[in-house]
Amino acid sequence: MALFWLTGRAHWIARLLRRPVTWLVPRCSRTVRNATFANARRILGPDLSAQQCMRFAQAVVARFYDFVLDIAGNARQTPSQLRQRIDWIEGREAYLARRRSGGGAVIITAHMGSFELGLAALAQIEPHIHVVFKRDPFSGFEQMRRQLRAVLGVREVAIDEGWHSWLKLRDALRDNQVVVLQADRALPGQKAQDVSVLHGHLRLPLGPLKLAQIAASPVFAVFTICTTPGRCRVFIEPPIEITAEDQIAPAMQRIAQILAKFIRQYPDQWLVLWPAFVEDAPGLNDQAGCGPPQAQSWPQNRSCAR
Repeated sequence: MALFWLTGRAHWIARLLRRPVTWLVPRCSRTVRNATFANARRILGPDLSAQQCMRFAQAVVARFYDFVLDIAGNARQTPSQLRQRIDWIEGREAYLARRRSGGGAVIITAHMGSFELGLAALAQIEPHIHVVFKRDPFSGFEQMRRQLRAVLGVREVAIDEGWHSWLKLRDALRDNQVVVLQADRALPGQKAQDVSVLHGHLRLPLGPLKLAQIAASPVFAVFTICTTPGRCRVFIEPPIEITAEDQIAPAMQRIAQILAKFIRQYPDQWLVLWPAFVEDAPGLNDQAGCGPPQAQSWPQNRSCAR
């Protein structure tokens, strides 16, 4: 909460504090340390040492810190200025070719890289974008995010509004518009499926695929990856077509493969400070660095959307 408040009022001080904060947090917060250590071993391998896990934890905390700083800085820029920070978009032509066929598009992504810069790139080619999100408990962060999306002309749809919001999204897709959702973890109560990803299992929501099937829309996995400070590269994966119920399971497996590819290649850019894998939640070893995580049941209090 303090970081969100500080970035909104004294951005330069927040930048000065980046190095000490990212060094201290994984050492002083048992919650962050245990979670990132567990995630490190699920992503990079169960035999990682405590020292290797600590380096991973610091890198993830640093990336998360940069993400919060970027949200505050991005809100002060124009859409054109935001798009100038994107080096290139891989898969753009294939995306545009499929979009010319109509039917709307369900765009799924993960809590990875610079999500808002990806929206800026998308807003240049898509006039009607609906972003499904969960309201953040920190009002300062929520205000900065809302301001940025208003500048981009993106419509927000709160996931906690119930079935009415999903009906609106279905109608938007049928009107050839675009819906953007996070797909790397499920909300409590959401229909979900456990899928194998790297050295563990993630519980992924079925909602995006069900929505695509009902609206007969393709699913695109899109990731905005930070390259150098302040700059990003956008990756658009080939479309996943879901025209029948029996195509949802193989589509979920394809999404798991895509997530594994990007998480493996850019592990510190997956902005996850909680135990992400089914095997590790809700309980973790009290002492960080004491061996591979043990299997646990899935928690009922983890949020899903940005």
